Amino acid sequence: MKRVNLMFLVIGVSIIFFGCSKDDSLAPESDQSDQVTNSLKAAKVKTEFSGLSTPVLQLFDPGTSTVLPNGKVKVTGMVADWYEDAGDANYTGQSIWYENWLFEADGSSAKIWGKADLNLDIGGTWKISWHGTITAEEGYTLFDPSHPFTAVVYAVGTGKTGAVEGMVVHSTYTFDFDGSPETFFWSFTGSYH
Repeated sequence: MKRVNLMFLVIGVSIIFFGCSKDDSLAPESDQSDQVTNSLKAAKVKTEFSGLSTPVLQLFDPGTSTVLPNGKVKVTGMVADWYEDAGDANYTGQSIWYENWLFEADGSSAKIWGKADLNLDIGGTWKISWHGTITAEEGYTLFDPSHPFTAVVYAVGTGKTGAVEGMVVHSTYTFDFDGSPETFFWSFTGSYH
C-alpha cells in the first residue's frame, strides 16, 4: 500500500520541481564576436522577477522507485513540465524538470534535486540545476499526495541560447500545498544578470 501511495505522491508532486547548470557562458563553438556580446550581457544590471509556475501535464514520467536497505525510498528519472510566468519575457516559458527524490522511511520529508530546461516564449533557453526539500505537514506523510506539504527549492541557471545567452539566474521556488487543487503551484522569486 505504501508503494501505491508513493506512486500517487510521485505523480502528484513530480510536476513540482526544477534546477540549474554550470556557468559556461562561452561554448567552445562560439567565436570572439560572441565573447563581446556575452561580456555586454554580463555587464547588465541585475533584474529581479517573481511569478508562478503551474503544471502543464503534457510530459510526465514517474521515474524509478527503489526501497533502500535503510528504509528510505529513492526515486530517479522523474520528468514533469511546468509553465513559468514571471511577467518578464526573459523568465517566462515552458520548463521541463528532471527530478530525483530521497524520501525518509517514515515519509515525513524528502530531499529533492535535479535539472531543468526553461524554454522561453521569446526564444532562448535557461539550463538550470536545483535542490531543496519537501516536508509533510505535521501528522501527515508524503506518501499520500493529497495531504498538505511545503517545499522549497533553490535554483541556479545559465542562459544557453537566444535572448538570455551568457546570462546567469538565481531563483527560489516555494510550494505551499494545503491539499486543494487551487494551491498546486510554485511561487518563485529571483534575479538574472
